[in-house]
Amino acid sequence: MNNEKQLNQQIAMFYFAYKSFSDSLDAITSFHGLSHLQHRILFFAEQIPGMTTSELIKILEISKQALAKPLRELKEKGLIYVAISEEDQRKRALFLTSTGIHLMRDLNRQQQKQFSEAYKQAGDPTGAAFAAVLKEFAKDRPGMSFIDQF
Repeated sequence: MNNEKQLNQQIAMFYFAYKSFSDSLDAITSFHGLSHLQHRILFFAEQIPGMTTSELIKILEISKQALAKPLRELKEKGLIYVAISEEDQRKRALFLTSTGIHLMRDLNRQQQKQFSEAYKQAGDPTGAAFAAVLKEFAKDRPGMSFIDQF
């Protein structure tokens, strides 16, 4: 197989893998009326409790306006709350409610199971090779500066 064909197949597999990865959560997120963006907001707020809305905007690479509505809806659903930042009284910090924490545990378990099983089937139980590829893809993304806080 030539390199171009192999790379095109890998690009397609990357797309299909992402679809499988995100589709597996759709039943849970749609039951709770959550969008993919709202799931990402909850995921990062869980990983970095107390992160500011400015940090979240940087991580998600969205505007303040794009964050406003989904964040408001998450607050209305009782999944997240906003408090004054301990480090800077002018900033707002994000935290999951207990309901949000329980929901994210369910969602994370599902995705962690998918990753673990795929790593095992691929003969790379820790996912080191895949993590190296992901790191290379993401190295210039603003959110990568937050990875060590997980």
